[in-house]
Amino acid sequence: MTRDLRLLPVAVGAWGVALICVFVPGTAGWLAGGCLASAVIIGAVLALRRPAAATWSGLMIVVLAAGAAVAFTVLVQSADRDAVREWDGRVVEAVGQVSSSASVGRDGRLWMDVQLSGIGAPGAAGLASGPVRIGIAEAEGFVLGAVVRVTGESVGTDPGERAGLVVFVTVGTVERAAPGVFGIAADLRRSFVERATRLPEPGAGLLPGLAVGDTTAVPAAVDADMRTSGLSHLTAVSGANCAIVVAAVFGIVALCGGARALRVVFAVVALAAFVVLVTPEPSVIRAATMAAAGMLSILVGRPSAGAGILAVCVTALLIVDPWLASTPGFALSAVASGALILLAPALADGIARWLPRPLALAIAVPLAAQLACAPVIALFAEQQSLVSVVANLLAEPAAPLATVIGLLACLAAPVPVVADLLAASAWLPSAWIATVARVTAGLPGAQVLLPAGLGSAAVVTLVSVAIAVVCCRGGPRVREVGGGGRRRGGGGARPRAAPPR
Repeated sequence: MTRDLRLLPVAVGAWGVALICVFVPGTAGWLAGGCLASAVIIGAVLALRRPAAATWSGLMIVVLAAGAAVAFTVLVQSADRDAVREWDGRVVEAVGQVSSSASVGRDGRLWMDVQLSGIGAPGAAGLASGPVRIGIAEAEGFVLGAVVRVTGESVGTDPGERAGLVVFVTVGTVERAAPGVFGIAADLRRSFVERATRLPEPGAGLLPGLAVGDTTAVPAAVDADMRTSGLSHLTAVSGANCAIVVAAVFGIVALCGGARALRVVFAVVALAAFVVLVTPEPSVIRAATMAAAGMLSILVGRPSAGAGILAVCVTALLIVDPWLASTPGFALSAVASGALILLAPALADGIARWLPRPLALAIAVPLAAQLACAPVIALFAEQQSLVSVVANLLAEPAAPLATVIGLLACLAAPVPVVADLLAASAWLPSAWIATVARVTAGLPGAQVLLPAGLGSAAVVTLVSVAIAVVCCRGGPRVREVGGGGRRRGGGGARPRAAPPR
């Protein structure tokens, strides 16, 4: 099946412009103007040339327009960010709305993003706008949508960071609880975490992460094992979680006889509800958008359009939030999604020359993601997992069970007996995943340490390309001949044609 790659330059161009703008904010205005001027010039030239040049020129105009939109977003938000950064190195009082879920940092604090409405000296917070990241020792009620007031020492962030400041909170209060559905979702998550952590380890603390993306209860040892074994993507809401929810609803509606359009509608509704439950922070919206790209390709009946739809989604996300371009999570999500669309089918075909087709496909999916993501990981992290493919093969079958049953346990919180039964059932696959992580992480040579940076990324890229080439080419295909005999393709005598009747 051929893939439509015409829109990939649009996504790559938008990503490049976003990286330049967020790391060198002063260039945003120049890039916005330059891209727009170039698009106008190309459009004028295109009007005078023959139609044969229209395709490439039109694509270039779209690339420049997307780049201009990204640069304009950075330009508009730069003033607010600069105003927030002026409080670097001072004790501040900040008021704002929590805009992300909380995660436990290495210092034991709970870290979350807050969209400011005011910042200033203690007792005199003035009006302000912009994102900050806060770290607090105890954060009862600090959930998505809650309005909070915190006091602490501020530290400026490096270029490329979404937050303008980091605030180490000494005193924090909740001014207004999370409203409406966000408050209900927070209560459901809190009840589920309490219920899950009453179960035995391993698996108890991991279960909320698998089901609803709440990693606050994951033990440090389990978290380390998940990273070493290449399973850390399961402990937070990713495209895989969204795809599991979508696939489950899609399958149920299909079993009930629903048409393709009806399946997609129900899947979209379920995905939206899932996003609200696990908190619609940027990383979750990113993951949901990637999953929605796959659904859209199904709706239009063109799986080959998956790459183009993915490119449109990446471009749209970067226009809305250009700072995503510098985050490892966004890069890994986009690259992994692209690998599953473009690389996994070729790997499956190549591996199928050695192994049965179902097993080849099972290996191709995690292998494609690992080969594509490894160079990105090498840019930011010093460890490369050598057991990731094996660990994912063993753990992935249990992930959908833990996610779906865990979600049901979370939603069943108003009926404790049912919720307890479902949580205990979801604990089994969660415990299996934790055990796989511990065993594979303990294998000799489970990971290799490389200094993070471009050099390591280049080396890992060469290795990944070599492995992909070998696997895609595969070996001699085993084919059947006549009465059940077997021979290897390309060898032996050519079979004689049947005589005419």
